[in-house]
Amino acid sequence: MKKFMYVAIMALMVVFAGCKSGYNGSDYYRDHEVVIDYNKCTVNGTKYDNTTACCWIWTLTEKTNGTKIEFAYYVWATEFELVASCEMEMFECSRSGRVAEYAYIKATAEKTEEACEAANN
Repeated sequence: MKKFMYVAIMALMVVFAGCKSGYNGSDYYRDHEVVIDYNKCTVNGTKYDNTTACCWIWTLTEKTNGTKIEFAYYVWATEFELVASCEMEMFECSRSGRVAEYAYIKATAEKTEEACEAANN
């Protein structure tokens, strides 16, 4: 039983360590503008990889009237392209008064763009 708990805890730690999220979701943009520098591959001052495209699982969580709505999408992109899109979505959510946040993690099973897109079905 101890081994099972240890393995379960380690698995959770790996999942959470692999997740990355935006600047506290749409709340960040109440007082900030989104800043994307396409030449330096930075979003809000943080540099992201813009050379290696792969499959990502992107999760959007929106809170409306005390209810959480969660959407998950598979996206083929570089990390920079993904984060820039996600942060623009958070900016738009903030401007329209919606509360949302996102997280993403690399999808390891989908090795091609076609397999990644097919995972959305």
